Amino acid sequence: MSEPVPLTDSARLVRRLLWNRASDEPSSAQPVVVLLGPYGSGKTHALESISSDCGNGVVHSRPFDFARQQPATTVEVLATIADDLSRRWPTRRNAKFTRFALGLVAAQTVLDPHDRAKARAEMSAALRAFAENPRANDIAGQVEPTADAVDPLVDNPAIIAAAKLFLPRLIRTIGRRSLGSAKRWHADIPEAEGASALDALVHLSRRARAEPEALTAWLTSAFLADVRESHPVMARSEPGSTCSCENLTAKKHVHNWVVLLDNLDQQGGFDFLDDIVAARERHIRQHNEHDPLLLVGTSGRWNHEWEMHWYAPWKSITSKPDEVRIVPRCRDAGYWRTDPEAEKPLGHFHPVLLERLEIEETAGLIGRSQYFGEAQLAQRATDGLPKAVQAVADLLPEGDLHEGRRDTLAPEEPTPEAWQQRLTELGVSEQLHDVDLSEFVHAAPFATAPWLVPSESTSLVPLPQAGRILTELRSALWVIAPDRDGGTEDHTLLHPWIARTLLFALHARGEGDSYERQFTALLDDPHTRRDLARTTYCRLALGRFSEVVDTLHTKFDEIPHQKWVDLLALVTSAPDNKPLHRDNAELYAELVEQDVAEGPAERGRVRNVLARLVAAHWLLANPLAGPDEERKEIVKQSFHELAPLSRRPDVAALYEAARRADQQF
Repeated sequence: MSEPVPLTDSARLVRRLLWNRASDEPSSAQPVVVLLGPYGSGKTHALESISSDCGNGVVHSRPFDFARQQPATTVEVLATIADDLSRRWPTRRNAKFTRFALGLVAAQTVLDPHDRAKARAEMSAALRAFAENPRANDIAGQVEPTADAVDPLVDNPAIIAAAKLFLPRLIRTIGRRSLGSAKRWHADIPEAEGASALDALVHLSRRARAEPEALTAWLTSAFLADVRESHPVMARSEPGSTCSCENLTAKKHVHNWVVLLDNLDQQGGFDFLDDIVAARERHIRQHNEHDPLLLVGTSGRWNHEWEMHWYAPWKSITSKPDEVRIVPRCRDAGYWRTDPEAEKPLGHFHPVLLERLEIEETAGLIGRSQYFGEAQLAQRATDGLPKAVQAVADLLPEGDLHEGRRDTLAPEEPTPEAWQQRLTELGVSEQLHDVDLSEFVHAAPFATAPWLVPSESTSLVPLPQAGRILTELRSALWVIAPDRDGGTEDHTLLHPWIARTLLFALHARGEGDSYERQFTALLDDPHTRRDLARTTYCRLALGRFSEVVDTLHTKFDEIPHQKWVDLLALVTSAPDNKPLHRDNAELYAELVEQDVAEGPAERGRVRNVLARLVAAHWLLANPLAGPDEERKEIVKQSFHELAPLSRRPDVAALYEAARRADQQF
């Protein structure tokens, strides 16, 4: 027996959304929940966890993967989902998709294109073959030869494929009484324009060939109508199963049905959702009634159409308009009726960010204790991205980590191609088919700077693809603003595994000092020159260590210490182009000696402490470097030494920075 899929935060979120209504309350609208995360963030696992958690207690479809089943039209997806929802549930009745199945029958029936009376007779014969045959298996068996006989000149393979694959199984769930009701539904919808059931279905069959979009709208509406009819008798908890949903009222209640959709960003995914949303809106306008269907999907890309209601995850919180919402993480997302911001419209979609792995989960993936340096290194290097954690597990040595080692996570042969292979495995350039991955590497300084480069930046002229590259990294969710819960930092961060890999690949080229040339271009940009933090960051990346110590020395007593600590953290997040085979201890000694040689002749105690602090902080900030307790102690001790040397009253920020060093590094 296979092990159960571990429950994820996304599955717990769906538990909060499963509760549909108390028995005496009207149904409510359900936005489409979209779980967001970059490639390798565990989106498919999240859906599997949700499906496993639903079990027999909640009617749900297995995840439909738009990446595997391409191209996937809306009709094909609906047929797959209808087949899955109508599978045999223990002690439940079968869901019946009679309207949808009848629509498929009509759509794939070959009719005379010119003679209406003859077409009516042909449709009547097709319907009579189903309605008059008392045995469901015989009814279903007649569909396959009919579908095989469809005129090959008919340019609607999606209808033919859906009819052949799923219609026989759907028909087996249909009784004779429900067929009559389904016919009346097709005659009653506005598109039938008052026609009889037979004429309405003839019209549908012809539209299957002439107007694919109209046919899709008709069959989508039929699918949702079938959901509304079957839901009441199938929505209660499975007898003998435990209800795990979060019932807000503790009253007798029913569950939404759940439809799971993987990789919505692939071809056909968001088109399918648009068709569902359009069908829902048509029905609400006509009947003011919502369907009890909770759709949960995943996407590895941001959809810019959401920005009317939702704030893009990479944007600084300081510029958020009041009328849009911050995209929540799974652990923070809740039921929209109880949301304190409930008066703000959600739109049709509810994007939610997948949580990163916690260090306990990362440690489990690499097979080490969470208290060991290997687990801490893996967590810092990958930021809890499961795909990257799996890569790190293969790179860790069998024995103990060497203290301060910088090449632990490097490829065996750190060539430009080896570094770029990691980016290929994570699909960094997958969507930009005309932009080579080497151009992503070339733009690394502009992509990895913690503020990202503004679109009006003049230094990007030599890099004509830089704007597209930065847009792609944002859209693929590799860029997330830090501290989404009300923070004020005005910068964004590229994922550390991607950022350092880009920079190492650039450094490994060694052709014409590419690393130095690109960071010099970033430094010379007017926007960089006007900002002290950006200028100092670029200087440190270029190895101009003493100039950086000069700046931090000057600002030490000029600005509040918390701002100074933030400045230090931002500046020392800069990369370096030092050889990977040299460890932290060797480079630390070299940097301190460099400041003694290049710094002022007269050195006070503050200057000496700052040189040690900046050197140690910079080396520790590299997320791919191994643990280094000696440098960590230097950072903590330096902050403690600076406090009594300050001429400002707010030295508590320095002591707090010393305390946080253990968590930060």
